[in-house]
Amino acid sequence: MAKASFFGRLSNSTLDATIVRSFDKRGFARHQRFFDAEDLQVDMSGRVCLVTGANSGLGYATCQGLAARGASVWMICRNAERGAAAQNTLQAEFPDADIHLALLDVSDLSAIRAFCETLPLTHIDVLVHNAGILPAERSVSADGLDQTLATNLVGPFALTHGLLARLRQGDRPRIIWVSSGGMYSKKLSVKRLAHPPDPFDGVTAYADTKRGMAVASELLAEQLLETGIAVHCMHPGWADTPGVQTSIPTFWERTQDILRTSAEGADTIVWLAVCDKAQSQSGRFWFDRSPKRTHLLFWTSSSPAKRKAFFEELHRWAQLPEDAFLSQ
Repeated sequence: MAKASFFGRLSNSTLDATIVRSFDKRGFARHQRFFDAEDLQVDMSGRVCLVTGANSGLGYATCQGLAARGASVWMICRNAERGAAAQNTLQAEFPDADIHLALLDVSDLSAIRAFCETLPLTHIDVLVHNAGILPAERSVSADGLDQTLATNLVGPFALTHGLLARLRQGDRPRIIWVSSGGMYSKKLSVKRLAHPPDPFDGVTAYADTKRGMAVASELLAEQLLETGIAVHCMHPGWADTPGVQTSIPTFWERTQDILRTSAEGADTIVWLAVCDKAQSQSGRFWFDRSPKRTHLLFWTSSSPAKRKAFFEELHRWAQLPEDAFLSQ
């Protein structure tokens, strides 16, 4: 493991407080000095990993990291053409890897149920919730939910439940939620999640769902504590992905010179998936392989009662009973 002097860690903490020099590629380069290279020297043969939103960006980079280590990789994609192209590219890069493509719109609850009923797997070791949207305009899902909420939070929550029995059969199983540093500016709000205020702001709606994701991950970790399934949430920093380029082009144009690569953004996802160091720390929030606070501003914290009310509403949105994860 890399050794760090007191002054090195002090400098790290000081620069991290600036956000920009923490979330960007300079932050990754600085944090990387403290990584243990042996953490990723893991043989993943026999381990089954599912990654949503796998055809590009962080999802594809995650699949690369898993395939390189011998995992059986299931690329879960919404678009058949883009998914097949990504699968073919990944298979060409790793000819001996076991790579599968499955189609799923994670915003559609009926599609999720059908997917879970027909998935030909007896166990799952790693489930990565990476799929997400940051839309320019408001839209509604097949189930009548705000599309951002349905895609980024409700669908993944329902998918987790649908795959729970297989996760229980996994070896050191873990669930990884890909959040965003944008959540730091938001306080949990059921009202804003269900009905993003006018005029619609996709960035705000996205950040609200990512705050909800962090809370859901913590509460789900509590419910699954005795199952052996670890639940992690992380944020990738500012990465140069197709989603960033198309969803927030102005931000991308102004910051492209300092954005992380997709592989750098996905590094902690891969680390959480293959390394066992975090397995005993279920419910934590991770950034660059280190646990971080989920609140940088005191006013973004929520009371236990409001967190409980949100979790109950999340079950209702996902069409699940309140004891869904406790009864399996």
